[in-house]
Amino acid sequence: MADRERETITKYLGDMHALESHGLQALSRQAEQLQGKDHPEAVAFVREAKQTVERHLWALEQRLKALGGSPTHPVKEAAAAVAGVAAGLYNAVRTEEASKSIRDDYTFLSHAGIAYLMLHTTAAALGDEETARLAEQSYRDCARLVMHIDRILPGLVIAELRQDQLNVRDVAERCRQLVHDAWTREADAFTGGTPPSAPMSYS
Repeated sequence: MADRERETITKYLGDMHALESHGLQALSRQAEQLQGKDHPEAVAFVREAKQTVERHLWALEQRLKALGGSPTHPVKEAAAAVAGVAAGLYNAVRTEEASKSIRDDYTFLSHAGIAYLMLHTTAAALGDEETARLAEQSYRDCARLVMHIDRILPGLVIAELRQDQLNVRDVAERCRQLVHDAWTREADAFTGGTPPSAPMSYS
């Protein structure tokens, strides 16, 4: 791989490492604050997301080292590239409502997912198949976690409304069906027909 191509890929890897590191900090704080609270699905999700991000960071570090970079100082622009990305998301961990913390995780994971798609495209275009595979797997992880949030968030919101002594109906399944229908309809419109497999299933 030529020097310019290597430098470009290393920069993307450094940006991803910085972004995922910020996300891990928020997830770690969430995991601590959710302990002992009556939100088992939220606790399980945060634990899964934290473990996934930890795996991503390890993979990014190994790839950076293989390309001659450093996880702590991959390129000088890396820290600046993510400094303004949803700054409040990582610094303001919410203690009052688990649903809002999970909502903020959705923002982080969506941002990480599209960044991994950019990394995958760049690496594949420049012939770095190992980095492309890393980015593909991480993109799939982010998509899976976003879908996980889609499944659990309606129930979590309803539980918190009930904790506030509000008279609510259990519309969680209706809301999950809304998500399923929206993604399926958009997939159909994009492909011009029924997709080989639905983006998500709630059965």
